[in-house]
Amino acid sequence: MKSNILCGLDIGNSKLTAILAKSEKQRIEVLAVAVSAVSGFSKGAVNNLADLSDCLQKTLDKLSKETGLKVRRVLVSINGDYIRAYSAFATVALSERGNHQISLADMSYLRKQAKLLGMRIDETILHEFPQDYILDDAHSVVNPLGLLARKIKLDSYLLSASYNSLENIKTAVQQAGYEVADVIYSGVASGLGVLSDEERKEGSLLIDLGACFTGLLFFRDNILRDFKMIPFGGNDITDDISKSLELPWDLAEDIKKSSLVLSAQEELNSEKIVVRRGGSYRNLEKKDVYEAAQKRLDEFLDNIKEAIDSSSWKDSMKCGIVGAGGTANLEGLLEKIETRTNMPVKLGSVKNISSKGNVLGPQYSAAVGLIYYGSNAKSLPSLKSYITGKTTREKITSLLCNLYQDYF
Repeated sequence: MKSNILCGLDIGNSKLTAILAKSEKQRIEVLAVAVSAVSGFSKGAVNNLADLSDCLQKTLDKLSKETGLKVRRVLVSINGDYIRAYSAFATVALSERGNHQISLADMSYLRKQAKLLGMRIDETILHEFPQDYILDDAHSVVNPLGLLARKIKLDSYLLSASYNSLENIKTAVQQAGYEVADVIYSGVASGLGVLSDEERKEGSLLIDLGACFTGLLFFRDNILRDFKMIPFGGNDITDDISKSLELPWDLAEDIKKSSLVLSAQEELNSEKIVVRRGGSYRNLEKKDVYEAAQKRLDEFLDNIKEAIDSSSWKDSMKCGIVGAGGTANLEGLLEKIETRTNMPVKLGSVKNISSKGNVLGPQYSAAVGLIYYGSNAKSLPSLKSYITGKTTREKITSLLCNLYQDYF
């Protein structure tokens, strides 16, 4: 597969979404999309390795058949209650006497120390978001490379995942015949897919509404500043409809997608929905569907508001809330979130993309975000970042010293 052809695989709790795309000059051209129901996977964890591997293989093989391109490596996004966010701090003394010019090796060592101090034995770090570098307990800087200091401190924000859960997912992908290029959290992928540069810089809250989990990601200055997770999603609404109206789960899911409107006016809507169950037909009123869905929805909205209010970054979200994930498509849900939080809310739409089919909806945000992630990822820093100094001799010396420190 050509280097500018990337494959993103979002392993959701209700479906798999795979995208094969060409990345050129910050624009994505989608070549093929495959969406299928997931099996062998529940609430972010593998519960049947063979079933999940078979499901992954069939889904990814569709991309190759449609395009004639051989897919070997995939970028994977995941979501589950094993995702943990925490702050980590580390301080390194650079020099006992005089000042020291900060190198990439110094920054790499500092980041490693921060990870080690906060990480649990059974975890793997998925993402690292440096919040602040402080030099000599006095100066806060964005990028300390090349600056002089005696001591440097890092305040970092990390997202981690359960090691075993992550390895089980990787094994399923490998048994399906594919190599895992990288794994990231689906909320981070969605942010890459739908948030504009302005929204990430000026401050926006991404609410990633999934099937089983809802993630709240607070972005400011192009950095993830805070993260909250709520164990509630679209499947919980389907469960309530299924149990309350005594319907098979698949039928309740269809009714949720086609007929549920989360508006207060629906409490009085006596319009009939005709559903077929077995060999007979049954009439349901829309207000009954609304009441069934509403049972835990108020609590969910309260949880969202509490999570926002508990964040120190709440007042920095100048661009408001952006909804992503498949559950964001439920009619009236984002309006309810807007009313409860008293913040402007909009439906996220995939950015800078061309496609033969419709992949602009929020349900594709993570899969497309994986393509952006892959197109921007670099295996090595550019040589320019290793070079400091004024004269040619100083630049060559700094390049060799920094490369040696970083890799030896």
